[in-house]
Amino acid sequence: MKILILNGSPKGDNSVTMAYVKYLMEKYPEHQYTVRHIAQSLKKIEKNPADFQGIIEEVQNSDGILWAFPLYFLLVHSNYKRFIELIFEKDATEAFAGKYTAALSTSIHFYDHTAHNYIHGICDDLEMRFLGSFSAGMNDLLQKDGQEHLSFFAEEFFRGIEDKTITAKAYFRHQAPGLMYQP
Repeated sequence: MKILILNGSPKGDNSVTMAYVKYLMEKYPEHQYTVRHIAQSLKKIEKNPADFQGIIEEVQNSDGILWAFPLYFLLVHSNYKRFIELIFEKDATEAFAGKYTAALSTSIHFYDHTAHNYIHGICDDLEMRFLGSFSAGMNDLLQKDGQEHLSFFAEEFFRGIEDKTITAKAYFRHQAPGLMYQP
């Protein structure tokens, strides 16, 4: 299976989030992984249309997409959020439609659900098939229980893709009311 990791850490490959991703890559080597450091390279992605298009092509060619990110004050990093905005601004939503996806975050467990709900809502807006999320503590990877929970999450993600699991939307796209302003 081809798995695309969209890394939302501005630290790129040297982040705690990527330590969790690398653990999964080593534990499940039967899959082909591609990592794109979105938050770290956002300026380049914004300025160079070929870079953005390359990411979109990787999305189209993947079987599953893992949104991996650290939590910053209840939400994802601003560069990650900007990338999500670019998807809509550049009409690239079609590439995400029907793709299986999941979210992996690292944090100190302070209102993680807000960021996970946000990513889940974005995935629903993109017509993706959301298979779940995992909120890892900063040091969970050092504990056997933390490794087991992460592995269970990954196995469920991979199984969902392989079995073509049917998913349901949790959030519906907001439709602006068709009001006309009359002074």
